[in-house]
Amino acid sequence: SGKFASIELKGYLAGALSRVSKSLVNNSQFDIVSFVINAVGETVAKFIENEMLNGTKDKIVGLSSAKQVVTAGKPTVITTDELIDLQEEVPDLFQDGAVWIMNRETRKFLRKLKDNEGRYILNPDATAKWGYTLFGKNIYTSAQMPKMESGKTAIYYGDMSGLAIKVSETESIEVLREKYATQHAIGVVAWIEMDGKIENEQKIAALKMAGQASA
Repeated sequence: SGKFASIELKGYLAGALSRVSKSLVNNSQFDIVSFVINAVGETVAKFIENEMLNGTKDKIVGLSSAKQVVTAGKPTVITTDELIDLQEEVPDLFQDGAVWIMNRETRKFLRKLKDNEGRYILNPDATAKWGYTLFGKNIYTSAQMPKMESGKTAIYYGDMSGLAIKVSETESIEVLREKYATQHAIGVVAWIEMDGKIENEQKIAALKMAGQASA
């Protein structure tokens, strides 16, 4: 007999608002409203990325609920063996689409790791996203990922199709010209409604840095 499990994806509403002085608009030498619209859009994109990677308690949890966790032996150092342990957390069935996600500083640290014969563990690969692979898999970096710091999740590994995302309302940006007229300003507002959580626990694994030892 089989049992089907399920997850519930809700709709969490998030918004961003920026007000631009009309005096600034009138005295600018470029289209500042379009600049602010683009900036608000980038802010929303960073918000979504952060929520999917780090989550928010009792709201969007994203990848932060990963149950396959490898804990590093030290608060600020990752070893080759720990990377191998992390990769092995994901079954072979889901390895084809697997990738690494980490902070750029973490990638810089890993680029300097060598095996017992003095060879760098990152392999040159002209077909990879930035010219190198780690154990045959592409590396993606995000400024939203924590660095190698005590108690932080420094790396995610796996097939990211295991993360289910529901977008109830796609990102929409509006220019409010009347609402802030009494303030001699123009408003730029963005809204999005979404949720995200892991749908297949076997596809995702996380490497968490060790906590500081207590005195």
